[in-house]
Amino acid sequence: MSWIELQLDVPRRVIGPVSAALFESGAVGVHEDFRPGEAPAPRQPWDQGPAAAVPERALLRVWWEANSEQQARAAVDDLQGRVPGLGPAEWSPVEQEDWAEAWRSQCVRVVVTEGLAVAPPWKAESGDLVIEPGMAFGSGDHPTTLSCLRRVLQHAVRGERCLDVGTGSGVLAIAAARLGMVCWGVDIEPHAIEAARENADRNQVSLRADNTPLALVTGSFELVVANLFAEVLVDLSDDLKRVCSRRLVVAGVLADRAETVIEALSPMKLEVQENEGDWCHLGFVW
Repeated sequence: MSWIELQLDVPRRVIGPVSAALFESGAVGVHEDFRPGEAPAPRQPWDQGPAAAVPERALLRVWWEANSEQQARAAVDDLQGRVPGLGPAEWSPVEQEDWAEAWRSQCVRVVVTEGLAVAPPWKAESGDLVIEPGMAFGSGDHPTTLSCLRRVLQHAVRGERCLDVGTGSGVLAIAAARLGMVCWGVDIEPHAIEAARENADRNQVSLRADNTPLALVTGSFELVVANLFAEVLVDLSDDLKRVCSRRLVVAGVLADRAETVIEALSPMKLEVQENEGDWCHLGFVW
């Protein structure tokens, strides 16, 4: 099978909505990368001092089946007309073997803490949390996912309950389950639930994962995690507070929208706010 690849220079703050629109147009893979020469040195948990500033622009690599080229080009033309700041589209044909190798080469093993790393199956070492990359977001390498993972490791308590809202690949819930928590991941995307279940089996942990809307989730959870955009967190804020009995960790928030999320989650007490480049994660307690 043949494929087409798009390389698109985009403002970092619009990666989320642009990626979503590309998936809706039929893309089978979207990968966020640094532009040539802008990738910082990998940061390890023991590194001191502030993280390097994240560049304001990024490179998206996107793939479609070759027979979808006309539809893909029309979708990208539409995006360039609607979203300010998108660079020119660079298209190229890719053969199946080349596409698979290109996709695999972008997937890295990420050290979360000294005792935990997240890796694709072909790069995993003994004890790693193994996540199969795919269309479900959350392979562990984005700053928002890393910050949530570190908070999960810090606050997981064996036997207590964890709810992962917008579970994606299931990486956060699986990390909590490995530490003995009773975990439930919910997501509106069917392919995300399938990926989360497969990844749970791959890591030999028990995880409930389904498409239950948050509004219909019952019970209370000592730890609730939600790696979602600020606008979604605001929309879900009442239900997030309802199901959380102790601690709520949210990420996926652009730093300039943090106050909006904090206000929406009041009267929960803001326990921590940590920024990494344009992104931040927030921790709340009752």
